[in-house]
Amino acid sequence: MTEQTAIDVTGEIRRMGNVFNLDVLKATYGLFTPLQERAPKDGVRIERDLAYGDHARHRLDVFTPERPPAASAPVVVYIHGGGFVAGERSPVPGLIYDNVPTFFARHGMVGVNATYRLAPDHKWPSSAADVGAVVGWLKNNVGRYGGDADRIFLIGQSAGATHAATYTFVEAVHGDGGPGIAGAILLSGSYAPLDPGFATGAPGDNQIAYYGENLDSWAERSPLNHVKPGHPPIFIGVAEFDHYPLMWPSAALLAALVKCDRTMPWFKQLRGHNHVSPAMHINSEIDILGPELLDFIASVD
Repeated sequence: MTEQTAIDVTGEIRRMGNVFNLDVLKATYGLFTPLQERAPKDGVRIERDLAYGDHARHRLDVFTPERPPAASAPVVVYIHGGGFVAGERSPVPGLIYDNVPTFFARHGMVGVNATYRLAPDHKWPSSAADVGAVVGWLKNNVGRYGGDADRIFLIGQSAGATHAATYTFVEAVHGDGGPGIAGAILLSGSYAPLDPGFATGAPGDNQIAYYGENLDSWAERSPLNHVKPGHPPIFIGVAEFDHYPLMWPSAALLAALVKCDRTMPWFKQLRGHNHVSPAMHINSEIDILGPELLDFIASVD
């Protein structure tokens, strides 16, 4: 990709600004689909539509290097977004978001792409519990793909980050034994559905669909309120052009982790990106996030 083309992509995202709606989503697909069409995909074997549970959306795809790893490899699970009520693991089949597990498989790891149950038919904590079911399935099965069951990393984007964070931090969801993961990469999630410090308007219908109509219960369901010592390593990412309701939760989670751990977690502000573009550009010619995620994974003992 030429430098000018990279500038054009950033310029288009900058022109869209820090709003997010269906038109922005479609336009962002349009920007990144050509990049993913010519992105490298060689050396990867894929097994699709494996069942990790009984529901029709309890499905995952496993991406592995064609040459099995010499030792048990880290496992990276991508959890898509969709505002609690929508979303697919491969909305642009073979390209987006297959690019994420493809990237990790091309770097000697096991990549996984999973779907989960959606609101309003399945309310809190169904989607987060499904993340746990994926982890459980991998604990029992990933060894035959060359993966290390003790080195499972979650990477969630938007609502997927919310579900990954809920599973990671909320004991009522992950159970007494802990989440059983090596780390979590959280991109532009909502870690508390209501902003406690600023007036942001009424909650969205999609939030009510998942969290329920009793707003008094929402604080207990927010991963932000469950940060405590002993959690797995966390990587927080937020886009320059995220809209405000998804800016402040990332900053609030960062602050909560600093207070808890007395150290700064891995953090990345993704300049020139909007709410959904960071995951879409992984494995492309302009990928700035993927290499940093490799460094994060390598840093976890």
